[in-house]
Amino acid sequence: MTTRYPHVFQPFAIAGVTLRNRVFIPGHTTNFAEDFLPTPRHVAYQRERAQGGVGLIIVEPLRVHRSSLGRAGGLSGERAALPGLRAITDVIKTEGVRVFAQITHTGRHGDNFVDRLPPWGPSAVPWTAGGDMPHAMTRSEMVQVLDAFLDTARMVVDAGFEGMEVHLGHGHLLHQFLSPASNIRTDDWGGSFDARLRYPLEVLRAVVAEVGHLVPVGIRVSVDDLMQGGLDQAASLEITRQAAAIPGVAFVNASVAAYQWPSIGHHVADMNYPPHPFLDQTVALRQVIGSLPLLTANRYTSLADAERGLATGAVDMIGMNRAHMADPAVIAKTLAGQEDDIRPCVSGNFCIGQIAVHRPISCMMNPRVGKEEQWPETPPRTATPRRVLVVGGGPAGLEAARVAAQAGHAVTLWERDARLGGALILAGTGYGRGDLHRMRDYLDTQLRRTSAVIVTDKAATAGDICGFGADVVILAIGGQEPPLPDWAHGVPTIESALAADRTGWNGGSVAILDDSGSWATLSAAETLARAGAAVTVVCRPDSPFWDVNIYSRMTAMERLASLGVRLRPGLGVQATTDGTIAARNKFTGDAETLTGFDRILRATHSIGASDLQDTLERRGQTVRSVGDALAPHSLFEAVHDGHAAGRTV
Repeated sequence: MTTRYPHVFQPFAIAGVTLRNRVFIPGHTTNFAEDFLPTPRHVAYQRERAQGGVGLIIVEPLRVHRSSLGRAGGLSGERAALPGLRAITDVIKTEGVRVFAQITHTGRHGDNFVDRLPPWGPSAVPWTAGGDMPHAMTRSEMVQVLDAFLDTARMVVDAGFEGMEVHLGHGHLLHQFLSPASNIRTDDWGGSFDARLRYPLEVLRAVVAEVGHLVPVGIRVSVDDLMQGGLDQAASLEITRQAAAIPGVAFVNASVAAYQWPSIGHHVADMNYPPHPFLDQTVALRQVIGSLPLLTANRYTSLADAERGLATGAVDMIGMNRAHMADPAVIAKTLAGQEDDIRPCVSGNFCIGQIAVHRPISCMMNPRVGKEEQWPETPPRTATPRRVLVVGGGPAGLEAARVAAQAGHAVTLWERDARLGGALILAGTGYGRGDLHRMRDYLDTQLRRTSAVIVTDKAATAGDICGFGADVVILAIGGQEPPLPDWAHGVPTIESALAADRTGWNGGSVAILDDSGSWATLSAAETLARAGAAVTVVCRPDSPFWDVNIYSRMTAMERLASLGVRLRPGLGVQATTDGTIAARNKFTGDAETLTGFDRILRATHSIGASDLQDTLERRGQTVRSVGDALAPHSLFEAVHDGHAAGRTV
């Protein structure tokens, strides 16, 4: 594998800190903290990733000042965090991995929920239309935050970190001072380009002077804000040139975007993007940073992706964050010749979606994220094997069967169709959703490597299930169609449309009546629009696609707008006839009529399979429903359901 990936496995050094390979894990919030302090969850999470063989781990951002604490679960950079951070650095270094820290102030998007105070920023400009109005920092407060950066930098060294990066990008406070979209000051720290650079460079110089002789100090930057009114690539190159020229700056870690709608969605490019979509912009930094090490990240999901990035000769290290959430052993499995066993990252963004709703991070492909202590990679072998019947071979059923079989139970899986995969089969045909087939293939392959018996083309009745004689039945049959409103009878589903020949959609006018707000609707709208249809999405809630994580929704809305997809929120459908939709506006109460559609489709949530579960229970069968058989679920929740069921048989 070192021959197959020669750049990946080449050692590298950053200012004297030698790294065993060219792959690193970028700093990312986990929300594992309690009272903004490290916990054993951090230690277990980082231990597993260090054991996987990565070269460098940059621990999640340390917030340097109380005004930057923001959402619960993030890590404070105050000295109270020192003992917990030492536990983290110790466990990482024990595995032969080098460990850096990231220090930052989140600025205007870091609402201080603890003190019930507004966020701080360079100006009174909220990060998004619905964001809190920030407090415009005074000069004395700027000095206070600069001093906090120095306090945190000293604490980072004391905690055993071997390097650190100062965050100048992604819309955090120092980036907010740099950007004309967030800095509208008229004093010495705003207005002109040079004035906007003044405070960020002041902070960086101070940190380098304070600790740069002890550990390497680098910068985290954005190479393009990817938003109107923000910093374009030319401005970002000049900012990076000046920051990198400060004596003592040891490396540059670059990606894209600012923390602003919809820019930040590009920072965590989902499966609709190709691998490393912003590599060209990143490579351009080489002309302004000279020989400084250049690190980068953004949708490098495999070592093959990383090798291609490194092969440019301009990039020195590749960050693989989400890939190491999906499988911490990417490096170790590759070196062991087990590359086919690597759990793929499909960039579903459920991981960062959890952060957006103030929950601990997790992963659709790897429900163990954040539960490493309780759920070892291989479930303990049971002392009392049970006969387990899993009914349904979709994602929840496949995961339940795999985990239960690994635990030593006698598992049989029945699937009514000829292929395993359930909803993933059709969903993966949506435009830009092909990675869902990688997910299906992985779940299928891993199940077949266990002792589980797989039976396809098996439509199971309650009698069949009871007659099997299982100790435990796991129902993973998907959702059932709910009672339909009058207008929905005879209206085809989006699934039936996507399963049909799509060539006939070109030039047609399509309405999607959406009661689900899910990825299924969003994918159908984009897929049909790209097939040439004029698409209108009608929904009753105030905002469309409400069940899609905010980071992916941002960029998806941009794509739909570019395709001319029309969105009509706030409309409750009353009736449909001959290409006409009768609706009522929920805001005004007025009746509205939408006409001229060649086809009308519906997207509705399913309901759980409670009737079958109840029937089986009444016959004395032990049953657990998972995934949509329990209730309408996202893929993230369905796989977690299945995984938990497999462990608790």
